[in-house]
Amino acid sequence: MQLRAKANKPLPLLLLMEVLVLGSGAGGGIPQWNCLCPNCVRARLEIKEKKEPFSLRRTQSSIAVRAVGEKWVLLNASIDLPTQLSREPELAPPGIEIRSSPFSAVVLTDAQIDHASGLLSLREGKDIELLCSESSWDLLSNSYPLIRILSSYLEIKKATFPFKIGSLLFNALNLGRSVPPYAQREPRPDDVIAVSIEEESGKKIVYCPALPEINPQLEEFIQESECVFIDGTFWSENELCLWNIKEKKASQMGHVPVGGENGSLNWLSSLKITRKIYIHINNTNPMIDPDSAQAKAVALSGVEIAYDGMKLLL
Repeated sequence: MQLRAKANKPLPLLLLMEVLVLGSGAGGGIPQWNCLCPNCVRARLEIKEKKEPFSLRRTQSSIAVRAVGEKWVLLNASIDLPTQLSREPELAPPGIEIRSSPFSAVVLTDAQIDHASGLLSLREGKDIELLCSESSWDLLSNSYPLIRILSSYLEIKKATFPFKIGSLLFNALNLGRSVPPYAQREPRPDDVIAVSIEEESGKKIVYCPALPEINPQLEEFIQESECVFIDGTFWSENELCLWNIKEKKASQMGHVPVGGENGSLNWLSSLKITRKIYIHINNTNPMIDPDSAQAKAVALSGVEIAYDGMKLLL
């Protein structure tokens, strides 16, 4: 609705920011193709019974952001990207050309397979403005050479932080050394980053789907945010060990667990930020089940759990 002054003269519309959660799961999504954990079993049952909406089903994490009236910016590109795009009418090709992209740029928070492999699905386009850390650019140029492969199909334009796209300003904070398992080099400080997106009116969100540690620099980075998306991969430090899936602990895989005295939930509950949302949630995390004690603990702490198709308007 258009606002009008007392003299019936139209006032300029306020620029707002839209956020669309394309995927909220960790690598493999829910159900993961080879997993029989309780969440994956229940998710398959939901799909079989065609229950709507799916409470457990999740594709791999990614969000899209835009200032109202402008093109979208994609943050992380999972292998589920084609399915995610076909599900959201807002992400249909714009304009009158027979082929066009809804995205003005792609931003990566790291070079993990579940965050970068979807770039291959964009190869039919004309070009990609790619914004990522130097570490991710190096990994995706050499160890996992998606950039070299994609360059055979379209033009890839390298962008660096801080970077302004339309009305949105993108900044990054280095979160720590946590290279993907395929990496053939030593870790670097910018292996994982958090990304802030700020609109000209001052509205800001922060996207942080991988969190190696909580530190004062991150707390300062997210100050005055309207919304923060935070790594919710594992509930407990020994989650995969308990299921005999892996011997590695959550912290060894670059994730602060949600629960526990030093978990991210205690930290988030103390922050004076309007919306705090967990994303990148592993299939083994019990908080995925809305009836679980863990999900209720998250809700009581004033924190939300992302789901595919979730929409925010700031």
